[in-house]
Amino acid sequence: MSGGRRLEKDRLAGLIKDVSFFENFSREEMEFLASADCKAIRYLPSEEIISEGEVDSALYVLLRGVIAIAKSAILSSTKKPGKVRIARLKPGAVFGEISLISSCPRTTSVLAEREAIVLKIEGKTLRKMDPVFVNKIQKRLIELLVARLDDMNSQYVEKER
Repeated sequence: MSGGRRLEKDRLAGLIKDVSFFENFSREEMEFLASADCKAIRYLPSEEIISEGEVDSALYVLLRGVIAIAKSAILSSTKKPGKVRIARLKPGAVFGEISLISSCPRTTSVLAEREAIVLKIEGKTLRKMDPVFVNKIQKRLIELLVARLDDMNSQYVEKER
């Protein structure tokens, strides 16, 4: 992992402010998030952010850059194990919520396609936060998951036509 360097609090708060996931959060809540035990980590292209199968309960927010979500599979072209990109995410995307909620191993790998800055919020950090603040995050995660499910349903219907 390249950096692992923390961004200064003011710069991190500015990046968080631009993320739609946090659009209903107050300035004070965003500043709190920037000063909490959260880390803004810089990744270089091709660096792995999350490894499929690892046990981890962090939630991630892409602040800058582009990342790829990949799933292990037997590749049809080579009949050998490899990774298939299943999504490309842009700034503002939230990922890692499945392991945060379920405490299950990571179901996909995440790699930086371009240099990326990612906010990492550890599950243990969330558990120490003010319950009102945590409820706001949980509500946003529910909205995010519902939107993803709706999108998957729409894709399925389109595929079946």
